[in-house]
Amino acid sequence: MRRLLLALWISQIAQCSCPPGFELVRDGECRGKYASIEEANKDAIKVATEKCGEIKGQPIIIHNEEHQTYWMNRALDERPPNIATAFIMIGLVCNISSKRYEWADGSSVDYRPPSDEGSAMDRDCEPRCVCDLSSKGLWDCGCSPPGVVTPHSHDLFCTTQSNQFPPLSDCESINDESSDGVCYQVGAISDSWQDAQATCQQRGGNLASIHNMQENSFNRRLAVTQGAVNGVFLGGTITGEANEFEWIDGTTWDFDNFYSGFPMRGAGDCIAMDTSTTNGQWMNVDCSSKLPNACIQTTTAPSSTCITGPYDEGAIISSPGFPFSASTPCDFFLTVEEGKKVELEMLFLEANTCCDYVTIYDGFLGGNVIANVTGEVSNAKYTTTSSNSMRVSWQPNGGVNVKGMQMTFRGV
Repeated sequence: MRRLLLALWISQIAQCSCPPGFELVRDGECRGKYASIEEANKDAIKVATEKCGEIKGQPIIIHNEEHQTYWMNRALDERPPNIATAFIMIGLVCNISSKRYEWADGSSVDYRPPSDEGSAMDRDCEPRCVCDLSSKGLWDCGCSPPGVVTPHSHDLFCTTQSNQFPPLSDCESINDESSDGVCYQVGAISDSWQDAQATCQQRGGNLASIHNMQENSFNRRLAVTQGAVNGVFLGGTITGEANEFEWIDGTTWDFDNFYSGFPMRGAGDCIAMDTSTTNGQWMNVDCSSKLPNACIQTTTAPSSTCITGPYDEGAIISSPGFPFSASTPCDFFLTVEEGKKVELEMLFLEANTCCDYVTIYDGFLGGNVIANVTGEVSNAKYTTTSSNSMRVSWQPNGGVNVKGMQMTFRGV
């Protein structure tokens, strides 16, 4: 039986996966400064843990040399002028049963910084202490004397995982008589049909294709229940003559529900559904119209095969497996007509700054590097200087817990 899986989705393409000001570093982990707190030592780590919990995170936790080096360098970055050594709070807490330190998430202290013999880690701990990492790489725990509650200022750094999509099977479902599982979704208003399609692709889908009246009625009801009462973009476009159509997801055009007189010459090349009436009839509209998106998402992950090209101008191009997998490298070869330059727009990039990169070249071979890009990027543009061709090389070193990239291009 075909399952129509219902999910409300309101995120937009430029939404970042990390909290504001955080850096996406490794394995999808976001790191950054979250707040400043004024607390006595005896309360500081409790408050820090609660504050980081607001973003589903933890205070600084160090389990290996990479963690140690990263946070030591952050301490250096935070060092005020003319101050020899800076300190940032780390998430060590005192286990009152064992009288030994452990990390705020309950994990054991399985890493010690070099030259740390004789430190607080070798002595019984006290719950009225707070521990810091210095810009010289040492851990130090300061304890308030009994009865002293003098507050101190602490810059609070947290770590949290980037936002990931829930499993496709998490969708709520109803049934009809068919057999292939899909998830229909209605999202926020998009700036254009292309933006709507890009938003659907970020979720691993496409603008919706509709193949019978039951699907049409279901999409119309779903749109209305989510507040889209004045129409939604569908995945259909007019190609060539006014009576030729195609679905962006590549499925067969075997059903339509146009108003009488539509498609209307000159009205536009993109297909939308009128949700203000119970029939959910269609019309062709200007592709730059602002409408909510109706997406269709299959219950199987997208292909992780690298497709190097060729691509038409305006095509929305994604790294293999986007957005559920980012581990497959791929080179994309983009061309525009002679006499023009290639303008690439990076619609969305989510890459670990430690390991995953996009390199953009002027030309296919031997050209200059236009840019090396990593981290979180949205709606950034890069243009060739001398060529009508561009090579875009997605090179993940693992691509762990990130979505990858999505881009488009045109001749200028």
